[in-house]
Amino acid sequence: MQIIAIFHSLLRRTLTLTLAGGLIASATLIADEIVPFPNATLNLEFEQQVTSYPVISSPMKKVNGVVTADSEQWLDGSLNRKLYQLPSGKSSDEAYRFFTDQFEKLGVTSVYSCERFSCGASNFWANNVFDVARLYGLDKTQAYFLGEKQVDGKTVYYLTYTVRRGDKREYALVDIFTAGKTKVVRNNQVVMTTLPTSSSTLARSEAYKSLLKAFENQTRALLITVESASAERVSEVDSLSRRLQQFKSLLQSRLREDAIGSSRFRIQWIVGDQQEAMMHWQLLQ
Repeated sequence: MQIIAIFHSLLRRTLTLTLAGGLIASATLIADEIVPFPNATLNLEFEQQVTSYPVISSPMKKVNGVVTADSEQWLDGSLNRKLYQLPSGKSSDEAYRFFTDQFEKLGVTSVYSCERFSCGASNFWANNVFDVARLYGLDKTQAYFLGEKQVDGKTVYYLTYTVRRGDKREYALVDIFTAGKTKVVRNNQVVMTTLPTSSSTLARSEAYKSLLKAFENQTRALLITVESASAERVSEVDSLSRRLQQFKSLLQSRLREDAIGSSRFRIQWIVGDQQEAMMHWQLLQ
């Protein structure tokens, strides 16, 4: 990603230019609803299709030398990003209230927020999540908000991260991310008839053997996605989620047993929409 700065990459070639242009145009219209902070300097602005955008809904932390969060997911879609340097006399806290108040008025539902030390280290947010070095500031001055809203059948995430740096400059990042609905055909995808429940069973599976081959002669990290089969009833979602969480832990342990270091992979899981479970992976920058 990006976490790590790992996370901005090109749209897959299977998406057409027409589709990409339509999604970006939609993101632009949504972002235009947000009023800029008065008299702030716009240091960064872009609109683009991204893959594996990090949606973080828990504090950032470092575990065994790896930056992670208890609740994180990576989504494809369109991103509108603006980075403001606040005018003299205005604080990052004011900017945080300014943007979150706008989100609330737009009907955005809060997913997660934190302030000061409860967010974790600012260094992680700046360098490992957003890949914007200027956002590395004082932990005691940072604030983060993530909210969501359904717009034209798509989930739109509204995010702001504000902070004051040691040089007393104050910054506010505003991301409007529209998650794409288009199902992209993936390379490096294998079907799993069932999710293995033991390390030995996992090691013998063709899916795992294929994954190990992907690590051979590969220095870049992999984002591994595990999808369950679809749930036939709502009551099955919770049990599928528990099985996926257990499998994630099992897969992490097995990879480490096979000398694949934690810095070389990230694992996410989702309740799928196909008849069979599957595992696929992609390179992270």
